[in-house]
Amino acid sequence: MSASVPPETLRIIGHDLERRGIKTFIIRCEAGLYIVEAGYQSPPAPTAITLHYTLNDIEQLQREAQERKDYLSAVKDFLSLSRIFWTVGTYVSGRGGHLLSLSNNVSTEKMPSVNIEYETVDGERVIDDLKGSAIYELCVSLYKLSGTSHIENFRYTRFSALQSH
Repeated sequence: MSASVPPETLRIIGHDLERRGIKTFIIRCEAGLYIVEAGYQSPPAPTAITLHYTLNDIEQLQREAQERKDYLSAVKDFLSLSRIFWTVGTYVSGRGGHLLSLSNNVSTEKMPSVNIEYETVDGERVIDDLKGSAIYELCVSLYKLSGTSHIENFRYTRFSALQSH
């Protein structure tokens, strides 16, 4: 298994997709390359464009955001792509996993959904599907834990599919 995807990397990609007006996405993580199939319409929708992010691209986007002071936001939008992506990265890292893919292409207007596929340290592939308020609750819970030592030991237990095994 390759190294874990840092939550900050996912946050930066999410922020770039927000700036581009992207609403539908499928992200695949492959050895330092992040491939994003994306679309401008709300899911479910076709993914008309493909973006590639290398580690150098991520560093450049982070420098640009710091210059614009984009990372300083008084209001926390827990359903923004950047917040959701950071949360997913933190969630997967906290479970000792490596993110394989992240998508929202099965969401509907009435029921948002985020599909997370990752590989555990034991090589097991896990698919978690967060729906509706579970996305928001996980974002808020991990935000509250950020900056504490408890975040590595966080286990989201409200839904059985997300419980530790």
